[in-house]
Amino acid sequence: MSGKRIALYAGLSVLPLIAALWIAGFDPNYVLGNYVTTSNAFVTGDLIEASAPANGEVTRILSNVGDPVHNGQIVVYLATLPQAGSVLPVIPQVRAPAAGTIVHLDVLVGQRVTMGEPVATIADLRGLWIVAGIDEGSFHTVQVGQRADVYVPALDETFVGKVSQLMPDLLASEPRTGGSAPSGGSSTFSSNNEIPVRVDFDYGDELVYPGMSANVTVYVRRGL
Repeated sequence: MSGKRIALYAGLSVLPLIAALWIAGFDPNYVLGNYVTTSNAFVTGDLIEASAPANGEVTRILSNVGDPVHNGQIVVYLATLPQAGSVLPVIPQVRAPAAGTIVHLDVLVGQRVTMGEPVATIADLRGLWIVAGIDEGSFHTVQVGQRADVYVPALDETFVGKVSQLMPDLLASEPRTGGSAPSGGSSTFSSNNEIPVRVDFDYGDELVYPGMSANVTVYVRRGL
């Protein structure tokens, strides 16, 4: 029997198995190792903290979550005790250190803060990405440039992306969302025996925020 005929018979013999797996609810592409998938993923980005310039009490909040701000814009007013020789309180201003959108507020009116304490978190919503935990057993199949699908449950939308960075340094995968991300971060990846990767994705004009959870599928075989 020729080699071509043996290969043909071998291929035909696998088809019933693939059909049976499909009927039973198993995805043959996953069983055959054509892609890897994870639900331990979240949206993040380069986030900047607006911090209190002095100890004081929050007296007025000028911007809320979702509001755009420009560099230097006043976000919060504080009140401090009068300085020596003065009967009037000092009113420090918390200003946005960069342009963007407020994605998290750490304070309420009447709350006392200390110098350097985060007051608000600002992000550029045009440049977000995904950090996804890939099982250690599948990590060796993942490479930069591979296509990925990113499903964001909060929007019930799937976006096209690609792997842009492998991140074996777990500290690099900490959620940077000013407290709004799902709990876990690198500790979750480590405890689940996962290694994080960065996935850039095209979300167009959709309202995506840091901290949103995601499901990621990475296609590790060419042609898929």
